[in-house]
Amino acid sequence: MIIVSKVIVVGSINKDLVFNTKRHPIPGETVIGDTHFQFNGGKGANQAVAAARLGASVTMVGAVGNDQYGLEIFEDLKRENINTDYISFKKNQTGLAAITIDEVGENSIVVIPGANGLLEPKDIPNDLISSKDTVLLQFEIPLPTVEHVAKIAKSAGATVILDPAPALTIPESIYQYIDIIKPNQGEAKEISGHDCINKAAEFLLHKGVKQVIITLGRDGAILFNENGQTEFANIKVETVDTTAAGDSFSGALAAALSRGEDIEKAIGFAIKVAAKTVTKMGAQSSLPRINEIF
Repeated sequence: MIIVSKVIVVGSINKDLVFNTKRHPIPGETVIGDTHFQFNGGKGANQAVAAARLGASVTMVGAVGNDQYGLEIFEDLKRENINTDYISFKKNQTGLAAITIDEVGENSIVVIPGANGLLEPKDIPNDLISSKDTVLLQFEIPLPTVEHVAKIAKSAGATVILDPAPALTIPESIYQYIDIIKPNQGEAKEISGHDCINKAAEFLLHKGVKQVIITLGRDGAILFNENGQTEFANIKVETVDTTAAGDSFSGALAAALSRGEDIEKAIGFAIKVAAKTVTKMGAQSSLPRINEIF
């Protein structure tokens, strides 16, 4: 039997409510917005769509509410040629994200987990993951579920990528299952307690993670591993919306690794994809297809 390499994304599925304004309000302040949009989102779903549009065979594992948003998103994911067999319908409402974007494209986000908070280890079959798969995880679902998936993925011999967002204190027990961790600069500081990028990377490598990728926004990314560090320059573009930059990077990284690229080529590809993503508005609506990159 031929085993097809898959990208398996286990994570959040949200509806994004997006507000554009000239600047972000300070505490206690009301500002007038310019426009409002609704998009499909959630870090998990964004990363799944990103990988699928880049040619990967993708399975999405997550949870939505049995409501209009949940049904819409479920059908939209199917239209992206994503396997939705492992998306559960829960009693809670579909997750929501309120996103404010200023005139230079920088965003702030408030997330209500909704159904995402009910995704349990029992929702993920132990035989779902094979040794050829790349598994992508984030922290918008319950930690016990993240750890369960990481453990069974590691046992299966799959490659496990953790995008540690939103940043939190990572339980010591999880590190042993992670092959690649991809925080941004702020997340690396929050997780490690170190302001210095090199110190943060050293902290994560010491925990047993083999590859640490710290993304730096407009300044590119740095890979840290046993061979030292490698810097990757960003591609200069006119930024419209950075909402899905990190998710497009993660999805592209997983897609490239699943087709056999080495880590450095995969990062270079992910930077191209993220640069293309920020030139458009929205989360999934901004994610490019493979023919837009090559």
